[in-house]
Amino acid sequence: MKNTILLLFFAIMGVSTSIQAQTKKYPSLNHIAIYVVNLEQSTTFYRDVIGLEVMDEPFKDGRHSWFRVGEHSQLHIISGAATATVHPKDTHLCFSVPSMKAFIAVLEKNHITYEDWPGRPNTINKRVDGVQQIYFRDPDGYWIEINDDKY
Repeated sequence: MKNTILLLFFAIMGVSTSIQAQTKKYPSLNHIAIYVVNLEQSTTFYRDVIGLEVMDEPFKDGRHSWFRVGEHSQLHIISGAATATVHPKDTHLCFSVPSMKAFIAVLEKNHITYEDWPGRPNTINKRVDGVQQIYFRDPDGYWIEINDDKY
């Protein structure tokens, strides 16, 4: 009888834990894919300027580059776009860096101009919570935000 009660207790606890985990579960970002004109140029940009870690990609067809952007999230770059297009700044990718000063040095070394949200060149925007932000474009015109949010 005691064993039955213990088994029942652990079964109920397991179901309870499972239900709690399911009710707190939310969608997580798996990947973002962008379509680019020149895969080599974009791969170099995201690896050497942004500093993303290149991942092995399964296609091995010369049309894809994959980058790790989080524990379980990725950026997929896919070649084949006919031309680079203009994108509004409101549509952007955002990456957080530990040092805005060090990151701006990388931009300057690569002759990449940046701006604040209103568009003033070489100016850092500061949000009301103190987080610094800058914006610039990748080789295909996609806007990138870099901030020093410590989350």
